[in-house]
Amino acid sequence: MDTLLTAEAKAKAFTMGAHLVGVGNIERWDKCPTLMSPKGIMPTAKSVLVCGIHHTDGMIEMGGEVSPHDQGTYSYQMLMNYHLDVMSYTMARFFEDAGYRAVPISASNIWRYRPYKDLEATFAPDMSHIYASVAAGLTELGYSGLAMSPEYGPRNRFVSIITDAPLEATPLMPGGTMCDDCGMCIKHCPTDAIDKEVEGKVAIEIEGNKYWRADKNLWRCAWAEHFGLSVDADIPDEVTEESILKSVEEIGMRGGTMGCCLKFCLPKAKRSWNKDYSTAPIRKKAVTPAQDTPERGVQERLLADAITWGADTVLVESADDWKARGVDLSSLLPDVQSVVMVAVDEPPVNPKSDAVPRSTFSFAMSYLGHKCAFYIAHGLEQLGYSGAPFTRGGTGTEPARSAAQAVNEYMEATCEGRKGYRCFVVTSAKLDPIRRDATFDALPERLDMTVVAKKTALEGGADVVGITSAGRLQAITEDIRPVFEDELILSARETGKRWITSSAEVTEQARQVFGPADYLDSAKSVIVLGIRMPAQTVEATITSPAEAIGPYAFSTYQSRRQLRLAALGLIKKLKGWGVNAAATYDLCGTGSFAANPRGPQPNAFTNRFAAVAAGLGTLTKGGFVRNPQFGANMRYLAIVVDAELSEDALADLTGLRTECDGGCDRCITHCTVDAFKDTVSIDVDGTELAFKPVEQVRCDWALRYGLVPEEGVLYTGSKSNAPIPDKVTAEALAEGMTLQDTILKVRPCVAEKCMLACPYTRPQDD
Repeated sequence: MDTLLTAEAKAKAFTMGAHLVGVGNIERWDKCPTLMSPKGIMPTAKSVLVCGIHHTDGMIEMGGEVSPHDQGTYSYQMLMNYHLDVMSYTMARFFEDAGYRAVPISASNIWRYRPYKDLEATFAPDMSHIYASVAAGLTELGYSGLAMSPEYGPRNRFVSIITDAPLEATPLMPGGTMCDDCGMCIKHCPTDAIDKEVEGKVAIEIEGNKYWRADKNLWRCAWAEHFGLSVDADIPDEVTEESILKSVEEIGMRGGTMGCCLKFCLPKAKRSWNKDYSTAPIRKKAVTPAQDTPERGVQERLLADAITWGADTVLVESADDWKARGVDLSSLLPDVQSVVMVAVDEPPVNPKSDAVPRSTFSFAMSYLGHKCAFYIAHGLEQLGYSGAPFTRGGTGTEPARSAAQAVNEYMEATCEGRKGYRCFVVTSAKLDPIRRDATFDALPERLDMTVVAKKTALEGGADVVGITSAGRLQAITEDIRPVFEDELILSARETGKRWITSSAEVTEQARQVFGPADYLDSAKSVIVLGIRMPAQTVEATITSPAEAIGPYAFSTYQSRRQLRLAALGLIKKLKGWGVNAAATYDLCGTGSFAANPRGPQPNAFTNRFAAVAAGLGTLTKGGFVRNPQFGANMRYLAIVVDAELSEDALADLTGLRTECDGGCDRCITHCTVDAFKDTVSIDVDGTELAFKPVEQVRCDWALRYGLVPEEGVLYTGSKSNAPIPDKVTAEALAEGMTLQDTILKVRPCVAEKCMLACPYTRPQDD
């Protein structure tokens, strides 16, 4: 076992904000079904690194007080998922950089709602993070099935990274030491999921240790959590997929809930009560603050972290001052002393036309704001204070709703018309009132803007950065215009009733081709950022014994999210240097989208010409980019700027495509919808590159709308199957959309089979 690598991996995870980190040797999953085991996903795996984040106690103790549907501060759980995803993806690249392989798993990865092949489990993830936390020595199981740690009980969320790195395993907990069968989870479950339709107890056994839980009907558990049905409705004695859908049809959806099994559960040693504070048990803190006000260094560190992470304004005020204004914040946190407000501003939007495909930063702004507020609350909680972070939406019941609304309105006024994301923290710590705004000075003359811009992008998470002059890319744009301009594009908008029906409204449009000058009048350069998809994720897609498509879907959306995070940090610096910038997911507009559980994602064809022009690779026969270091497993984002930056040399455009020019046609022959058209050639600074464009409406049938089972949705257990017609029309697409699986269409997982067939993407056996 490599103890140094293990320590380095744990240190990296702790630095990113993990509160618990453990390792399980792969043998601890020997009794798991192959279709949902780490070894099924990665047969060569040796270890699983598991990282956990603790909900702040305020999130649990203040959330769901009036109704489980009124989640309040508990809704910050979504941020925990966002951050665990960043952690998982970053740790996988950490292992790759250390010379090993890794497959990152999404924090929320339930793609198979129904049994699949010989896997009888419902709501089956690619692998269970609850099981993984037990196998990594971090937790035991409670009766409800939640993972309970000695430090926080079930107030944790976990994520897993599968790797062939020989990590040192964490000793297992023995089992039976966390749950004292207090029955609180049974008493407070609003759907009786831990009382009715329970077939006794079952145990998982790992290295001779047994971990027991209730053998419950997960469809009952999913009544409100997944399907949004009201917990106050009449719930059938037998809850199945059919009875759930019948109820959705008859009474409609109310919305998700806070998990009451989580809210009311704590290990006996950590359990205390104060019914005036919360209906839930109060977790005993490890420390008690010696004074009302944290030391100055603590406050400065929290502010500094927020600014460096991306907050544009951090404002601290006292609860007493708010009370003097007529706003009592104690409905948000009974022992409140201070409120910390965080603003993350939207970067300047400079495109000349709304028609250009520009990147939006809603996720990046939300993630960064949430991260700042969450870790401010957490940092104070670790010192013994209480803290509850709130989203812009606040809470849904009075008087908390009015208090949260007042804070939000005050923040908007404070930001003086700036757009962006706002959130806040209420805490029992008596903090010093202060306002901190992020500002940037002009770049010192001794520094080269090109060098600093690249360094900023790489430090922000990009794997590669390249720069092209606007002129070079504009020339390519004019060359490709006859190939793509005015091509038919069909856009389908879902109009069916969620979970019940499938239908769509389809509109036609003509494709437009864009160049740098369409984004900025004075465009001079284009910065292209690239982030890789982990090699093992791509190699294992569908072909592994687990037949997993989820890790590929995760990498598809997470690479895009982290590209936007890197771009947002860079654009803010550029703005400070007096540079105008416009970010785009597909500068030339010649790509499309791929269906994904997190919404349609720009596909592998987007920003290809910008990447080639910036020296990041060549164009393959199939029309996607091969990067010299990471092959075709890349996603790109382009930023058009009005600064003159040093242009990178082109890659070896012909040497990087010897397989293509040697007669390889795998991408063409493996296309599930016969979308590739005749070969065309373009000129890139005097070098001729030949490739085959796709007929977009055919490609979109498979990828954008997930209507071809073999393209990925088949492996989730989806029943979707809409054979593609000879001619794809708006009417045909609308008809095809009616054939989607009404449940699994909500979280579609697809793989780009043409790209997966490429030897520059992964090794090929046939």
